[in-house]
Amino acid sequence: MMDGVSMAHRRADGALVAAVSFVILGIAPLISISVFAEKLTEVFSAGQTVAQSIEAPVELAGARLTAESECLAQVMYYEARGEGVDGQKAVAEVVLQRTRNPNYASTVCDVVHEGVEPGRRDCQFSFACDGSMIRPKEKAVWGQVRLLAEKIMTGQVRLAGETGHAIAYHSVNVTPSWAENMLKTTQIGKHVFYRFFPRDAVAGVSAQADQAKPTVQTVSAVGNGA
Repeated sequence: MMDGVSMAHRRADGALVAAVSFVILGIAPLISISVFAEKLTEVFSAGQTVAQSIEAPVELAGARLTAESECLAQVMYYEARGEGVDGQKAVAEVVLQRTRNPNYASTVCDVVHEGVEPGRRDCQFSFACDGSMIRPKEKAVWGQVRLLAEKIMTGQVRLAGETGHAIAYHSVNVTPSWAENMLKTTQIGKHVFYRFFPRDAVAGVSAQADQAKPTVQTVSAVGNGA
């Protein structure tokens, strides 16, 4: 009798173990699938984060390009809006040439607005600190200049080096003191252009010439290009 009961218990225990094993085996794939889905979600989420981190510098680069184009347009407009496309491109050449010269800043905006501080009147480009920028612009001309500046910055319009790698210029109506220590390269419209003397020539003439940092000079920021 006891043997029969024991046998029944063993069978019941075996059935219970089998049932539990069956349940576990049935649930395990579901758990694995759930874990896999969670991991997959994490991967996609990480991928989205990577995509966003890639887009951010591109957007930043776009913003910088827009700002640089705007600064270039400003100097082209205020310094040479009445000089036609050739005169405006010549001014742009000087600005871009300065960004490649260690004596000046490396960005267009920093070059154009060098020296702009409250109370100062000796900016590198006079229009930036003499109040010219607060006056209304000629909309049609401004629109044309902005478009040209954008095309220059994006490479759609290539500058031909007509100024001879000039890093400075002045109006034909003035004779700045720094001009005698600079090498004249050309005249385009109402502007005369200059660059530094070659280093070997500077060594034989004057050590000061190599350190010269001329300020762009015009009769007035309003009338120089009109």
